[in-house]
This record gives sequence, C-alpha cells and structure tokens, in this order.
Amino acid sequence: MTDDTRDLRDLDHVATCGLVTRRNFLAGMGSFVAVMACAGTGIAVFKGGNPDAAYAIPGAAAGPLPGLPRGGVDVADRSLIVVELGGGNDSLSTIVPLSGRYRDLRPTTAIEDPRLLDDEIGLHPALGTIAQMYDAGEVAIVEGLGMAKADLSHFVSMRRWWDGAPESDNTGWLGRYLDASVGYERVLAGISIGPGPSPAMLGRASYVVGISDASGLGSGIPWWVDDPRDFLGIWSGFVPADVPVSELDPVHKAIAATASAQRQLADGLTPLQQTLERIEVDAYSLEGQLALAAALVASDIRPQVVYVHGNVDFDTHEDQVARHAELMAQLDRGISHARDILAAAGAAERTVIMTTSEFGRRAADNEGGTDHGTAASHFVLGPSVAGGRYGESPDLRRLDPDGNLVHTVDYRSLYASILAGWLGASPDELLRARYETLDLFRT
Repeated sequence: MTDDTRDLRDLDHVATCGLVTRRNFLAGMGSFVAVMACAGTGIAVFKGGNPDAAYAIPGAAAGPLPGLPRGGVDVADRSLIVVELGGGNDSLSTIVPLSGRYRDLRPTTAIEDPRLLDDEIGLHPALGTIAQMYDAGEVAIVEGLGMAKADLSHFVSMRRWWDGAPESDNTGWLGRYLDASVGYERVLAGISIGPGPSPAMLGRASYVVGISDASGLGSGIPWWVDDPRDFLGIWSGFVPADVPVSELDPVHKAIAATASAQRQLADGLTPLQQTLERIEVDAYSLEGQLALAAALVASDIRPQVVYVHGNVDFDTHEDQVARHAELMAQLDRGISHARDILAAAGAAERTVIMTTSEFGRRAADNEGGTDHGTAASHFVLGPSVAGGRYGESPDLRRLDPDGNLVHTVDYRSLYASILAGWLGASPDELLRARYETLDLFRT
C-alpha cells in the first residue's frame, strides 16, 4: 500500500479489513493500487488506471482503463529476475579497473585485492560466486551504461531507469512488456519483492503482485477465521466464477485477481518456505529477496518477471569500504542461493538475472566514500548468457567537467538486449525508440 493510499484512511471509517477503508478501496480501483488483501498478508495486486477518477492517487498512468492488450508478444517459457541496487551502486568498486589511474582517483576507497578476470578488470573480493560464474562463461558484464543529460537526483534518475522510454507516461519498461505478453489473464506473471511495487513493473493492462519479503508469503489471515479457504472464498464471492476476468469491471477484476493470487501463492507456500528455511536466510535482506525470487521462479508459479528492490541502500557517501563490502557479500550470497535453487529445480537454463541501479558513483572518492556519479556497469547472469565483456569501459582519464565518467552505452541498450534476446519482444515498440542491442545470450 502506498503512502498516498494510507493518507486516505481518514476519509471513511475502516471496513472489516482494518487496513483498507471503503472509500480508499474504491478510489484505488481506478488508479495505482488495485487491492490489498486484509490483515497484513504481505501481498498486494497493483494495476495502472485512470487518474481522473474520484480520489485518484497521484502518479497513476494516464488515459482510460484499457482492455486486454492487442497482442504482438508471445509468452516465452523463460523468467527474468531484476535486482535493483538502489541508491547508486559504485560499479568501480564492483567491477574494478586495474589501472594506476583508478588508484590515483581512489586513495581511500580503492579495492586492493580484486578477483582478476583479465588484465584490465577484476571483481570485488566478496563476489566469489559471480567470479566463478564468469569463469564458466555465465556472466555478461555490460560496461559504460548511462544516459545523456544525466541527473544526479536519486528519484529523477531512477524514474528514467524505471520508464526505459524517451518520455515518461508513468508506465515502466517491464510493465509494458507484461501488457503486451500476458495482460490481465496471468495475475502472477509479474511479482515485485520489496516495499511496494516497483514502478518499472507498472503497465496499463496487466497486474503486478507485491510481496514484502519471504515472510510476507505467510497467510496473515485474521484470528477469527477458522479456515483460510473460507476467508478467500468471501473475497472470491464478490465475483461470479463463470465470468472471464477480461470481461469484469475494474473493481471486480481487482478482487478476483487478489483472491486468485493469494490462492496460488498459498498452494505453493509450503515448498517455498521449506526452501528458504533450509538455507536459513534473513527474509529482509537482499540475500533473502534473491533466494525468494529464485524459489518463485523454480516453483509452479513460474512468473515471467520478478523485480527485487528496496531493502538495502547502495548510497555509500561514507564508510564505503566496509559498507560496500557487506553489500557485495549480500549480493553474492543471494546469487549463490538463487543459482543453487534454480539448478536443483531444473530451472537455471530458463532464468536470467540482471542488475540495475539509478547511477554509478563519482570517479574520485571523497576521503572515505563516493558521491553520486553517472556511468556504471551491470551484470547479466545465467547458464543461457554468453559470458564476457560488452560495451566499452569509460576512460578514467577523460572525465566530464564535473569529474564524472562519460557513458559509452545508453542504458536502454541493456533493456533492448534483454527484451529482444531473452523475452522475445520488440524493444523498439516497448522502449518507444531504437537502441543498440547486444548479443548477450547463447544461440
């Protein structure tokens, strides 16, 4: 539930749910949040809608409520896990240049013992699993990603990464993919793990399920309910079972979608919980989120896209050496768990993991940390990836007037490469412009 939704609570007395008032429930139907299941279940179903509706939540997608997308994208038997390194990950401490210039620029934060990949770069020493995968040809490093006229505001820059389009219309690049591939008919095709849904997943004609963390899969059914199935039946009872979801009005569709998502997650709950308990991860950590993402993909739920975000902060203005080392360790342990979970389920070949972040850090350090920067490098991981280095590493001797790296690859080229090479979609249509594509996948 968004802060805007919470602000509407005083407009009406709280309904039976205790979390959603009648008025904000109905207002949400026509805007950003479709419906949140009662009593803190940890699951919410979101969709775009009409901001002109009464009490519409600011920031909702413009335009009338759409019908089903008109097609054009076949649903691939593949999954994508996106890991957002929010706050601005320092890629120069993640993928480490071996040049003397790097050490000149980083007298207090330089990584002295990277895991060597070739004679030009190495990985942070905490990234042992990723280094092993790179040696096995299962990691692509896309270097020099950035944008023209970069803005060093977290929100402005991340908004552009979420949109993936020349101009924002409050839809995300993955939301538009879900619109064109699955529409409203597969409520669990897009799952966002973190504090609320990622705007990158917001479309006009598809749902996104939000899960707070691994513990959020617990039922959270009110104490007075003897049988959880009865409770879900109450929600489902608002909608005739024999009417196709595509023909229902937005309120009914939202109720049906939430009940359907809760039932499907409940059916897959036990094996997922057993998987996560076995590896003993912190549900609120990046490590736990990645393990959950892999467990979802490996289960019968099989979402098309899982977006992991929001529980860790990569904004390392100070104490960077220690803080970033722990962040890298969390990322590496999460990738290790994900790799093992997917391999055990026979799902590794049909799953790709990629990283994003709103920007990199400044080339020079600030006596213990680094400030907001521009260009950065990112990972694409999995057995189906054609491993190696892509793009062009920014020249540390040719910085911009503000001392920032000059990007060499438009960040949307990474998206275009994922859409075309992995998800089988047209990047020109979904990104609303043409960008270079990179051959990141094995043929």
